[in-house]
Amino acid sequence: MYKLIIGNVRVTVDDDSIKRDQAAAYAKQAISAAGLQGKLLSHVGLSTGPDGIEVSTTEKAGCRMIRKNIKQSMLDGILDAAKEKLYPTGTFSEKDSWFDNQTGQEWRGEECELARKEVLKKLEEWIYEQNTQAHT
Repeated sequence: MYKLIIGNVRVTVDDDSIKRDQAAAYAKQAISAAGLQGKLLSHVGLSTGPDGIEVSTTEKAGCRMIRKNIKQSMLDGILDAAKEKLYPTGTFSEKDSWFDNQTGQEWRGEECELARKEVLKKLEEWIYEQNTQAHT
């Protein structure tokens, strides 16, 4: 018996007579087939049966709605980047001002905070709308 990991999927091979490259090919095929059905696997088990190599799979636990598609992942990345740009966490960053690199203009105080909140709110609403459309 030996184990492999392919991506985020654990693979357990119960029979040492199954070669590693053969096991990897069967596991990748099972992972691909599950992906075509919209499933994510957490485990693939391989063993020798009367008809050859037998494959058993275990789907990842959890609600499918929690999983992200690539568009959702990108939108979340954009939101995280915007939050870091609007509310920088760096030690040397100015938290109460905004500087425009293109024009050289600079704003300070309450005007900055109100604009930041409005921009972030609009971005969050847009991302929420995009994510909602992805689920319909």
